[in-house]
Amino acid sequence: MPPAKHPQAIQEIIRDNRLFELLHEGLKASDPCDPALLDRLLQYTNAYITYHALGPEQVTGYYRDYIKEYNRDVKAFMREGEYPLERDPQREMPGRQAYSIILLLSTLLTAHRFRIMQLICEQTEAMEHGLFIGCGPGIEIELVKGKAQGLTAYDLDIDPFLSHAHPSVDFRNTFFDGSGETRYDTIYLIEILEHLSDPLALLESCKKVLAPNGRLHLTTATNLPQFDHRYNFEPSHEAFEAQLGGMGFETRFKEDIEHAYMTTDIEARNRYYVLGSSGSCAD
Repeated sequence: MPPAKHPQAIQEIIRDNRLFELLHEGLKASDPCDPALLDRLLQYTNAYITYHALGPEQVTGYYRDYIKEYNRDVKAFMREGEYPLERDPQREMPGRQAYSIILLLSTLLTAHRFRIMQLICEQTEAMEHGLFIGCGPGIEIELVKGKAQGLTAYDLDIDPFLSHAHPSVDFRNTFFDGSGETRYDTIYLIEILEHLSDPLALLESCKKVLAPNGRLHLTTATNLPQFDHRYNFEPSHEAFEAQLGGMGFETRFKEDIEHAYMTTDIEARNRYYVLGSSGSCAD
């Protein structure tokens, strides 16, 4: 697909939208905010917009519609305690391109998702062969590919931009079931488990292919009634951590990441984990 000749930069799109500008400035003022990382995220988003020849109306429209929908879902969650797919299993989902823009802009406009990007950078060590399950627009791959000799990535709906941006990555447009002989020393499940009705099944599959001294990065989500979320992790995570231990994992690192909203507090948060196999030597 030919790129646009002179697409409007994401910096200009943010500047021209008052809400986006307020959110972005709030992120820049948050602690900690790494300017170098923020610049990488801006440049990657620009590359995505350029590749797909997206105009400012499309970019702002995708994210504006998402914010409106999410605010409605938060109010319904407060009243009924149910996620959108519990209320309506036939809920219409945004297309791949719209979803990618939502994910990319969220790294530039929300402190919680920016923090997840920071932790990916901070907690990733040099690896021989890494595995991503779920690709989105590929920003997480961009942040770690310099530390990997090889990367494999699975997704059921791979954005065509990914092969353009990451030609050395082995993309597989299929379901990951833990089969095969390859062992991965780093596996990433970033913002994936909450989309599954049975997240433990995926963790079992990952355990099969994790190298003996490997590391598994994952995030969980609590009280985040997004349109496509299915699993709500308990706030304490006590039961979840007990299940992890029973599967042979031990926690090497964890951090709670709270979500700050302008109006309503529903105690939404992510938790970032780095796991290793029980009994293996810590790094």
